[in-house]
Amino acid sequence: MKNFLLNLFAFILIIFLFSCKSGQEKSQKQSLTVSILPQKYIAEQITGTRFQINVLLPVGANHETFEPRPSDMASLSGSSLYFSVGSLDFERNWIPRIAGSVKSLKIINTSIGIPLLGGHHHESHEHEGSNSTESGIDPHTWLSPEAVKVQARNIAAAVSELDAANAKEYELNLERFTNRIDSLQIEIKQILKGCKGKTIMLFHPSLAYFAREFDLEQLSIEEEGKEPSAGRIRELIDIAKLKGVKSILISKEFDVRHAETIAAEIGGKIVVFDPMSADWPGNLVYLANAIAKN
Repeated sequence: MKNFLLNLFAFILIIFLFSCKSGQEKSQKQSLTVSILPQKYIAEQITGTRFQINVLLPVGANHETFEPRPSDMASLSGSSLYFSVGSLDFERNWIPRIAGSVKSLKIINTSIGIPLLGGHHHESHEHEGSNSTESGIDPHTWLSPEAVKVQARNIAAAVSELDAANAKEYELNLERFTNRIDSLQIEIKQILKGCKGKTIMLFHPSLAYFAREFDLEQLSIEEEGKEPSAGRIRELIDIAKLKGVKSILISKEFDVRHAETIAAEIGGKIVVFDPMSADWPGNLVYLANAIAKN
């Protein structure tokens, strides 16, 4: 019995010491901050478990109206890098302030190198080579696999510079992730086979980069951030009927009333999706299937 108790005590002591060590190692991890949840997924593919990754925009928050809390600013002050999307509304308003108040923080615009699109247009209007955060730029770059390849390269370059000792690991992770994106693109193209030029109607124009990559046409109910007028709704119903639109995509945070009005008139249905989903690849496959089936 005595030996049993000694062995049990030793076992408990080892577990305690291991837990303390693990907790200490976790607390010693460097922190990175990203703007939105899909970026966390991308960053994790590059960094593995080497960094603590914080997300600035809370789940369910609106990127157009969000204002960082004191706790968010404290989190940023403890981060080595901040990866922005580049043109989200709250980023335009807050990044200059963040840069001024957290001077040690290096801010990386992950959309550098992506041919950006103008916002609030029904047709793709490109601003080739533009990487500004000025108003009028569509920020939804993460909804395009090709654009995410660029974002992943920007993240890999920044963490490799920060943590040069593990640069080879990040380079290998980037290569693996890029290969997975290649496979995802093939899968989406197969799902959308026969959909070239198809019109996708949605409430908020968030799929311009997805539409550009996969040869689709985006038709938005919302215009310049405003709800449609009665005349615009009538026009959209006529366009939808002409183009054979049978479903309307709407982000889960938006009111569905106008979309339901149009759907009823065209004999269609509402398809809700989450552009901020943490399951980035699964979300794009879901979107592709929704577009192909309707």
